[in-house]
Amino acid sequence: MSQDHGFPGVVGHARVTDMLSRAIERQRLHHGLVFSGPRGIGKATLARGLACALICDVAPARGCGSCDACRRLLSGRHTDLRRLEGQGKTNTIAAEPAREVALRSQHAPFEARAHLIIIDPADRMHPRAAAALLKSIEEPSAGVYWTLIGANRSDILDTILSRCMTIPLEGLSLADTRAVVLAELARDSAGDPIDDARRELAISLADGSPGVALELLRDPSLEPTRELLAATLRALELGPPAVFSGERSPLWSAWNTAVLATADPSAAPDDGDDDEDEVVVVKSKRKPKKAKKSKKSKSDSKASPGRQRAMAGRLAELWLLHLRELLLGREGLHGMPRLHTDSATASHMQSIQQFQTNLARNPNVRLNFEQLLLSLGG
Repeated sequence: MSQDHGFPGVVGHARVTDMLSRAIERQRLHHGLVFSGPRGIGKATLARGLACALICDVAPARGCGSCDACRRLLSGRHTDLRRLEGQGKTNTIAAEPAREVALRSQHAPFEARAHLIIIDPADRMHPRAAAALLKSIEEPSAGVYWTLIGANRSDILDTILSRCMTIPLEGLSLADTRAVVLAELARDSAGDPIDDARRELAISLADGSPGVALELLRDPSLEPTRELLAATLRALELGPPAVFSGERSPLWSAWNTAVLATADPSAAPDDGDDDEDEVVVVKSKRKPKKAKKSKKSKSDSKASPGRQRAMAGRLAELWLLHLRELLLGREGLHGMPRLHTDSATASHMQSIQQFQTNLARNPNVRLNFEQLLLSLGG
């Protein structure tokens, strides 16, 4: 068996796939596995690849990716691959679907020699769901394997963790991240073309997570925030007059544009209705009156603290990435003013990191930003 490739569909994580493959060959694979690590790094893809390694007859313990069983496993259509997923806005795994999966697992495998159940996200399980699964995970039927996926291992119940083997996963290399992103973009033939600079920016910001890189590419705030960084660096060159030059100045115009392009993380989903809600108030026998329910207008919420904080956090990430690139002797982010790195660059990075920390403490985001600019320009 060749050891130079991973499971079908899996990019990176070679150490983990080799370890799991050896365990399958020796029939020593733990019946309960927890894949923990940052979101978007391919944990679910690894779980599907593991199913191929368990079930494929063409390339046992690895999976060929091409046979009928592998194709059905990779597309989620095999009877011996079961997913238990979160539901609703909170993406929580509820008790009733968990009971159904536990009951079904008692009769598995169905057509193959192994049956894999993927729980995703395992760190969003309701306690009653965990209780419903506990005995099945602790005493699985022969040939039944459980794979739990979660970004936060600490949020998985200890009673579940104690019955599983935890496998921490790290972010992918820059080359692997780029390979996954390029493959996904090639599959999305209906999507708008993405220029190379924007793609590379998203990959650099993603820190080894192709899923996050793809999210960034779909984020309409990325480009306005990059333009804000360029305006910020120009304002630093000009000094305090550029910082306190009014709302129509290049700096604050770019600031407002970036804030408007950023989604408010605390906002309720938009129902698409811009009209004010009407509530009928009935008083005794009098004619009903229509009372308007108060609703914050879009103009009031467009610069909400949550929106500003989210945008400022992204701005700080871009800024730090730009400075790191310069320190490494590279050109930095595309379209930025030319800067000369010197001994003060490291202290500038510390100030920006402190700004990131302050965002969670001080609700006045713009005041924090102004203070940062003044400290860097001093």
